[in-house]
Amino acid sequence: MQTTENELTEILTEETENVTTIFTKLADQVEGHLPSLLFGVLVFLMGMVIIRLIMKALNRGLDRSKVERTAGSFLHSLVSAVLYVILAVIVLSVLGVPMTSIITVIGTAGLAIGLALQNSLSNIAGGFIILFSKPLKVGDFVEFDGITGTVESIAIFQTKLRREDGTTVFIPNGKISDAMILNYTETPNRRLDLSFSIGYEDDSEKAKALIQDILRSHPNVMQTPAPLVRIGKLADSAVELYVRVWTTHEHYWTLYYDLHEQVKAAFDQNGVTIPYPQLDVHQKSAT
Repeated sequence: MQTTENELTEILTEETENVTTIFTKLADQVEGHLPSLLFGVLVFLMGMVIIRLIMKALNRGLDRSKVERTAGSFLHSLVSAVLYVILAVIVLSVLGVPMTSIITVIGTAGLAIGLALQNSLSNIAGGFIILFSKPLKVGDFVEFDGITGTVESIAIFQTKLRREDGTTVFIPNGKISDAMILNYTETPNRRLDLSFSIGYEDDSEKAKALIQDILRSHPNVMQTPAPLVRIGKLADSAVELYVRVWTTHEHYWTLYYDLHEQVKAAFDQNGVTIPYPQLDVHQKSAT
């Protein structure tokens, strides 16, 4: 029994000495590298402050210059990403990592990331295409793949649209650069197309004159080109009058609702009927 206790004591003593040796060596290594670690942290913190100052200066410069908001937004995202990558390389270099190793790691990681994030790279390329070909810019009202909204920002990877109901849509730049985009605000003016139905028994010339009077008096209707009011279709239960007028983009929806309300009121006051679908049913009596 005594022999067993002595052996256990020797084992515990030996393991304790081994653990103490390991921690001693680890402490020596940390102490030896502690100045580098502290300096690396200091460089990192200073770099973050410098990046923030650079980005603020860039934003002020973009605000004062004539650079479009679209280009400014994209440039802001790109410069920010590049600066953070440069800071990471500097910190690794300060910590004593050889530059050749850093370049090798960056190259290997870049290849791996490129293969894994092909869609993201295509989105970056799409951002450059949008920036230089300018199919849309910040503030434009556009339609893409059935989604309409106002462009709020164009970043490195995606474009942000604000829809009319207040919701926000983020669309990858790669999809936008390869798709058909309907830009409603590329030009300041926009044509409004409407259709009003009257009954076959109503006087079409009278109805047309009522609509023309409304168009001449409305302040948002452009008189050049001249508004068009013509019979456009002879439907099953109604005569359809087509109205084509030009207005500015910002007044489009105001004019849209105004004309519907004013034409309805004018028709009601002058006895012009607005028909609705009717079905005549004839029943044959049994003989």
